[in-house]
Amino acid sequence: MDIKILEEIGLNKSEIKVYLALLKLGASTTGPIISESKTANSKIYEVLTKLTQKGLVSYFMKENVKYFKAASPKMIAEYLKEKRNRIEEQEKKISEILPSLIRIEKAHEEEKQAVIFSGPRGIKTAFRNIVDELNPGEEVRIMGVYSFSSKFKRLALFFQKIRSHKDIKAKFLMNSGAVELTKEFRKYPPVEIKYLPKEMLTPAIFLIYNDKVIINLADEMTFFVIKSKSTAITFNSYFKTLWKSASKK
Repeated sequence: MDIKILEEIGLNKSEIKVYLALLKLGASTTGPIISESKTANSKIYEVLTKLTQKGLVSYFMKENVKYFKAASPKMIAEYLKEKRNRIEEQEKKISEILPSLIRIEKAHEEEKQAVIFSGPRGIKTAFRNIVDELNPGEEVRIMGVYSFSSKFKRLALFFQKIRSHKDIKAKFLMNSGAVELTKEFRKYPPVEIKYLPKEMLTPAIFLIYNDKVIINLADEMTFFVIKSKSTAITFNSYFKTLWKSASKK
């Protein structure tokens, strides 16, 4: 018999051995249980107590001697049912305090002024954060896109895919030479793309959303995330000014 499933539902190995021993023995004192289950004498009462609490073992007194008896195996299903009910009750309680926990998290987050994400996994996390923090119909503004390494391009397209799926709008101010990337990005609506003047070529990329600005040097796989309303306002103003004069080619 595969006893792993009994471990999966929450019984440890000692509890399984004692329960199976009692099924074979029927009502028994601790001596035969110890012998059959090969459980240490010092641990037998602890194990039996835990099984009793789980409703899988009962006991009675006979001539001042304590006898233990395994509950029907059908009680395992009942034990699982009770366990499920407890989990559901815990989930309910967690859902009730979740708003308070989120408020604590956000209050703590307000204290953060700058965060650095590095490497492919870090960049992917930063992109996911943008999508998580914006609602459908809201906008991220991206400025200074030029050309990417193959590794960063995969991450950039991943971002466009999850952004598009959530219906988050993107406004791009691309460097004038990034025509091929434009073709790729247009596949992920809603999106608007314009081009900066040739003399404004920049190796840096800026992503602006909510009260955050991300500064990125793509080939270095590093995001500097600045959380600051004043900084975001400044970059948004700069973006809007350039957007008015930028061309659609």
